[in-house]
Amino acid sequence: MNDQNDTLKTSNLIAIVGPLSPTQPVNFDNLQNQLDQICSQVAQRFTLYNRNGKPRKSTLIDVVAKSSCLSCITERLSNQAIPNEVDALYKECHSFAVNIIVEELYYLLDQMGYKVEVSTEEELEYGKADILITVTNYGLNLKGKTKELLVEVKTGISLSLSQLFRYLFDARSDTIVVWRVRKRQVLVFNAQNIKPLLTEFTRMICLRGIRLLSSPQLQPCQHLKQSNYLPTQEELQKMFKDFAEALVETLPNALKIIIENLDLKNLNAESSREAFADDE
Repeated sequence: MNDQNDTLKTSNLIAIVGPLSPTQPVNFDNLQNQLDQICSQVAQRFTLYNRNGKPRKSTLIDVVAKSSCLSCITERLSNQAIPNEVDALYKECHSFAVNIIVEELYYLLDQMGYKVEVSTEEELEYGKADILITVTNYGLNLKGKTKELLVEVKTGISLSLSQLFRYLFDARSDTIVVWRVRKRQVLVFNAQNIKPLLTEFTRMICLRGIRLLSSPQLQPCQHLKQSNYLPTQEELQKMFKDFAEALVETLPNALKIIIENLDLKNLNAESSREAFADDE
């Protein structure tokens, strides 16, 4: 009976999402709704929910995006206790960098006359943001307007496109600033500028999710499983030296780019127009 119910749900889901043909124009909002439906179905199959009872969309999307092998995806999603593969020193460096830039942002924006809220580990619809900056008011003019910007801090050398795309799905900020400390880079990703690529990524997750949901019992594959890598003492010492030098070197530029992307001038202009209209 359960297998029949699963088949029925999958058939209904495919009917809802449609053919997803690449030759037809795609409405991104509709595509994102389809993504949410598929995440709900996959979460139900693998019992992947967070403490609030919502599908763990970040885990689902990242796992589905990583491999085209349905057996690998199934094994990963079925393993509820996903091991923590990050060394404690990397975590400490990441936390240190986040704390440093948060206090600098509070100070700089306060000196500029802005009232802000800078949240860390902020829960989003598709993940958890390192830093979310919310400009709440400016002087006496800004009333209802707010501006939010998401900042991701990377102290390693990797960069996950799946993670970046997940953040850009969220309506709270259409721009993400990525501070790659050790790579001495500050990158800016805007959802509107990469909308075609974001659309293709979403289509791929939807299509692979449908293929996963409509597949029968899967046999184990022969792909090699990634083992947990433990860095050596020498590698950790080199990492920390690179991190310490790069943080001090790149912090000013990271702050400059973050403030530029808050687009405060346009926010001020909109607020002034609203205040003038209210006075009239």
